[in-house]
Amino acid sequence: MLQYFAPLPRTAMNIRHLSLTNVRLYARLELDLPGGLTILQGDNAQGKTSLLEAVYFLATSHSPHATADRQLIRWGADQEAPYPYAMLKAEIQRRDGLHVLEIGIQVAESNRLRKEIRIDRIPRRGIDLVGQLAVVLFVPGDVDLVSGGPVLRRAYLDDALSQVDAAYVRALDLFNRALAQRNALLRLAQERHIDPDELEVWNDQLVPAGVEVALRRREAVGQLSRLAMPIHQELSGGREYLHVVYQPNFDPATPPELTYQLGLDNTHPPEGVGMTDLQVAYRAAIAARHGEEMARGVTLVGPHRDDMRFVANGVDLGEFGSRGQQRTAVLALKLAEVAWMRERIGEEPVLLLDEVLAELDPTRRQSLLTHIGNSHQTIVTTTDINRFDQHFIRQATTLSVSGGIILQTSTSQP
Repeated sequence: MLQYFAPLPRTAMNIRHLSLTNVRLYARLELDLPGGLTILQGDNAQGKTSLLEAVYFLATSHSPHATADRQLIRWGADQEAPYPYAMLKAEIQRRDGLHVLEIGIQVAESNRLRKEIRIDRIPRRGIDLVGQLAVVLFVPGDVDLVSGGPVLRRAYLDDALSQVDAAYVRALDLFNRALAQRNALLRLAQERHIDPDELEVWNDQLVPAGVEVALRRREAVGQLSRLAMPIHQELSGGREYLHVVYQPNFDPATPPELTYQLGLDNTHPPEGVGMTDLQVAYRAAIAARHGEEMARGVTLVGPHRDDMRFVANGVDLGEFGSRGQQRTAVLALKLAEVAWMRERIGEEPVLLLDEVLAELDPTRRQSLLTHIGNSHQTIVTTTDINRFDQHFIRQATTLSVSGGIILQTSTSQP
């Protein structure tokens, strides 16, 4: 049965030094970072967002902006070397000591891209990054988490869980590989007859992995909702109560024969329901739509069609919320994610805020600044430092960036 976590003791996770070579605008960067608040000021297209992107890439091995890793390699690097490359490196202070993360990207022969991950100078796999560096990133476009399509919310859950839960990474990878093979077989079935046993081979992998993915998402959404509610009340001036609701395509924890009372805690399966019960129910749901899947050539049941909804005072914000309400809900979710990661790994994640004040009204802006003012390691970017009050600025180390060059302009004061 799935094992649920207990909160761990709290410590702080900090990036002590960041080194970038041929990453976006940065030909070469060596930057010491303080443990508290840093404000990175600069005009647009000077390297603010690229710095946050680099930190996120080191934590997750993928970019929140680029569609392909090679896009991180600095423009023009191919004119300087036959095989252009980018190198990202960070020294991370955690409760168990100092660690070094490195990710190298290089265009190799035949235009292939080679990516190498090293932890403490030893080659590792992507799954080994889990827990090494945890980050929470907020960018203005994240408001689309509320109003956009379900694929954005699934990607958010995958990224958050994949930073703290290695078992989730393994289950998601297995599910995605089985799903791809199963879909390929269903497409083939539209051209020729296939043996039902061929499909069953992939069902045997899809079902247990899919149940685990769904249950771990369910648990995460329940925890995030609990943590986001008081934050959202603070940001909304106490006027709204936010619930983040897990909305599965098929809910293996509540099949028809295993229904349980609505309104109870649904972050765990009902009492007495085991993994075997959930897998049987999932198989039954797949079987019920077999004919439709054969006709359409695609898998129609499973966590690849999950969703989550943001509901404030009984109103679905994705359908009926104002832009301001949607933005506040996402801010609450991201700040809740910080607390959720702290509970999961026992250390404060690094908080990355990209131009978060630009679209907030004065009340929400002040609430946010108050919330993060005495926080753990936080990097905030801005084009206009005057958006921050003087008390907030005095707590921060202020850096300026221009053309991929960062200079320190002030140091935080006690």
